[in-house]
Amino acid sequence: MDPIVGAVSQLLAHARGEESASVFGLVRTAERIRQRPLTVQESDTLAPGTFGLWRNCADHDEILFSPWVAAPERTVAHELGHILLGHPGMPVDEAVRRTLPAEWHDVAGFMLRQCGQNSTGDDHLRRLERDAEGFASELCGRIAGAGRARSARIRSLLNEAL
Repeated sequence: MDPIVGAVSQLLAHARGEESASVFGLVRTAERIRQRPLTVQESDTLAPGTFGLWRNCADHDEILFSPWVAAPERTVAHELGHILLGHPGMPVDEAVRRTLPAEWHDVAGFMLRQCGQNSTGDDHLRRLERDAEGFASELCGRIAGAGRARSARIRSLLNEAL
């Protein structure tokens, strides 16, 4: 089975009650599966042009999304995809480029190289983003396709069939 389809199927199979009716409901399912707290909130402090962000903290995870996002569930599904597909998160130098002013990029890059922090290749980052976007598409499509079913188990079975 495709890893993206498998991750979505696993998430939906573990959903309880009405959790599988929305991406926000499935956040609770992901918490249970991973046995790790996960919060989701709108944030007006994200860098310009950033739709959403996953923060992997020591004792919990956070998903933030910008207030101007047209489809918050899709953005949260994308970040949830990164988490459930086991992605390592954003490389440090990429985070620097997205958060620090441009005039600091060179000195920050130099400091990171001195500390042995190297970025993975652009192709690898593109693959991770494609996978997370594939997860979001699969998850949102299944939720929309099985939205009338009453139970999480029925939704899961319908989603498997779809």
